[in-house]
This record gives sequence, C-alpha cells and structure tokens, in this order.
Amino acid sequence: MKNSIFRLAFLIVSALTLNSNAQSPVAITFDEPTFTLTPNTYYKNTVTNDWNSGIAKFRYSWNTSFGGFWESGTAYTNKKDTADGTSANLYACAAFGAFNGNNYATVQDGAIITFSNNTTQVSGFFITNTTYAWKTIKNGNSLSRKFGDTTGTNSGGFYAQGSYPDYFKLVVFGYKGGVKKADSAQYYLADYRFTASINDYIVKNWQYLNCTAIGVVDSLVFKLRSSDNGSSGMNTPAFFSMDNFTTVNTVGINELESVSNSVVFPNPTTNKVNITFDAKKETNLNFNILDLTGKILFSNALQSTLGLNTIEVNMENLEAGMYFIEMSDSNSSKRIKIVKL
Repeated sequence: MKNSIFRLAFLIVSALTLNSNAQSPVAITFDEPTFTLTPNTYYKNTVTNDWNSGIAKFRYSWNTSFGGFWESGTAYTNKKDTADGTSANLYACAAFGAFNGNNYATVQDGAIITFSNNTTQVSGFFITNTTYAWKTIKNGNSLSRKFGDTTGTNSGGFYAQGSYPDYFKLVVFGYKGGVKKADSAQYYLADYRFTASINDYIVKNWQYLNCTAIGVVDSLVFKLRSSDNGSSGMNTPAFFSMDNFTTVNTVGINELESVSNSVVFPNPTTNKVNITFDAKKETNLNFNILDLTGKILFSNALQSTLGLNTIEVNMENLEAGMYFIEMSDSNSSKRIKIVKL
C-alpha cells in the first residue's frame, strides 16, 4: 500500500518522551541573586553594558548624553506603578509586578538576546504591556493617538469615530549563524481590528507567547509594530515587559530526518487538514497536536511506508487559534504551525 492514511482520534493519551537526551527547560525569572534590586527600582548600569543570565546575554546600552538615559536593550526591574503613563515611567508593567517572584524585564524595540551556544531553542515567555504603552494606547497623549480614534489617520471618514483598526504587536525573530529563521513568533499587545469594537483589547495581564516554531537559534531580535506611525517612526511607546524566559538546550534533539517534503494543507483550516510527506524508510512515527503552551491535546501513532504518505487530521472540535502538529520518531522531531479558523 503506497499511502498510509488514518483519521486522528480525539482521545487524550499520555505524553510521549521525544528524546531521552533532551535537557529540561530552564526559565530565567530575573530573580537570581545577581539581580538583586531594592524595591520599586530597575537595573541601571552607566559603565558596563550587556548583562547575563546563564547562557543568555541581554544586550543593554546606557547613553551618557543629556544627563544619561536608557538607550536600548533589556533591563530587569521590580517597578510597581500602574498610575504613571508618561515617559518618566519606562520600566513598570501594566500587570503591577512580576509573573512570579519579584523581578521581571522590560524590553525596548530592537532589543537582542544572544546565547552562548547555537543549540538553544526558546520555548517561550510571558508578556504584557508596560504601563507607559498601556496608558498611551488607552488614552493617547501629545505624540500618540488614542487607539480606535480616527483623528490624524487620514481615513477620510471611512471609519466611524472610535473604530479605527489599530494594533500594537511584538514580533520575535530568530537567527542562527547570522541567518534569519524562516518562522517568527508574534503577539498582539493591543488589537482594535475587530468588526465589533466590543472585542477590542489592550493586554494588561501576563500572557504566554510560544516561540517553539522559531526553532534552534543563537540569538533573538524583538521588533514592535504599531498602526500609529509618524514621519519619525512609531508613535506608540516601543516597550513591552516579559518574565519566565524559558529555553531548552537541544543537544540530542535532531531535526526529523526520516521524512522529507512534509506539507500541511489547507492551512489555515476550518475543519480538516492533510499532512503529506515522503518517508525514507518504514518507521514508527508519533503525531501530536499541541496548543501554544506546548500542552499535548491529542496524539496518535502509525508506521510509515516507504515513499509518499498522507495523513488526515480532523480539527473540527478544536477552538479557533494557533496550534502545532508535531511529528517524531525515536530520535528526532519536527513541528508544523497550523491555524484553525
């Protein structure tokens, strides 16, 4: 039989260990002893720039001009201030404190994290708006408009007052050996693009951003994007906060080599998807559907046949959102991002 076809059963089964050599995830919580801060303060280093936690180096720059200011990168902080929405309050987050522990980090647009090895995969991290960005998006100021407001958008009356489709999002790019990875991870920190304005939102609590689709990297770059832009660039304050930055050393985890030319279609889907791939040999393969936190929702297994294989996956009982289909054998794995409409 040239094609091996099965319908993935919606039965919850125990999680499968993909590789016994894989190391456990390591979470950077910014609470290790070297990050000691007095209450309601933040990291400020006018002499030494970058700072480290384990394998991660967080780029940081302090500019001594004009009395000194935080120019770029990432700073850890324990600021608790959800009242001051001005540029005098750059470091505080809208969630009024860390996801857990005492400290968290606040990050500027264009910040870079590098890793001391090139076998790192970033599992993900928790994310929220800074107080500065949250208040500006909600209320506007002299430089930035209130989100949804059509004033200054040049929309020509096309959008009703209060319904302009504004957004503010983070995009995470991965690099390895100076080459940008094909996949990125993104999160909308504010989204006013909905047809019904009742669905508009600004993030002010901690939310999880899954970054596994980016793959193995030696550095990450954080880019913020907004619908509110002027001649000098983005008007929305270019900051976000993060905590529990989690990585896995992928030594012992190899890219799935027993299959090639894997394709998922249709993607996005409203119901079913098909996975086709060429198997280089007959082998036992596991197939999992995972949510954005990495939780295995459904699982099944089959023995591939040499040549072309096709699998039908029924996703009609899943809620709309982003998922991962994971294929693995006894030595390696591959994840494919899929969107359910």
